[in-house]
Amino acid sequence: MQRMPPGVTEARRSWLGPPLRTLRQPAFDAACAELMRLVDADYTPTVIVGIRTGGLVVAEAMARSRATPLPVLPITCRRISTGTKTRLPLVRTALARLPRPVTDVMRRLEHRWITTRRTRQDRPQRIDQAEADVIAAWLHTASQPRVLVADDAVDSGVTLATVLRLLRAAGPPGMALRSAAITQTLDHPIVTPDYVLCRGTLCRFPWSLDAAR
Repeated sequence: MQRMPPGVTEARRSWLGPPLRTLRQPAFDAACAELMRLVDADYTPTVIVGIRTGGLVVAEAMARSRATPLPVLPITCRRISTGTKTRLPLVRTALARLPRPVTDVMRRLEHRWITTRRTRQDRPQRIDQAEADVIAAWLHTASQPRVLVADDAVDSGVTLATVLRLLRAAGPPGMALRSAAITQTLDHPIVTPDYVLCRGTLCRFPWSLDAAR
């Protein structure tokens, strides 16, 4: 599905990589509501598992958009690139001062570098065991759980594949499991989300380091 909600800024395609869309808060909320409607038309989840950090924000926004509330449970899957950037106290300030065309180029180059590394390494990432135990306990006390895993963006698919593998092992027999993401940036990730708003596109989210303006 290629359609995005109104208010999304789109860049032209470039040799540097996929086009880049900026989702400020209203457009982000609209995108999450649209994704939830897409899911609800085909699947009735009883819980949303949000992959920290961006996926958890997506999961919470999706749950808020529904007339009937849904519980949201967090799961952490360590991403080396995100951890490195957030440990640098001056990165956000520096990026906010750069012209937008410069940060657009940097974002595309970063995407090419990170996804190339992840695809070559193809290694499962580290899961927070305490959060995994909470999810497993919830699943085993629920009646016929129908799980939706939410993430902001799927690149190589390593993170999503790791979480889905964990949930399949931790859940009870007969558990239903599907996944959703705002964007899928690569054509052939290890695992493809069941529901996705946009393919072949990078998204700048409200919490992104280069989102401040």
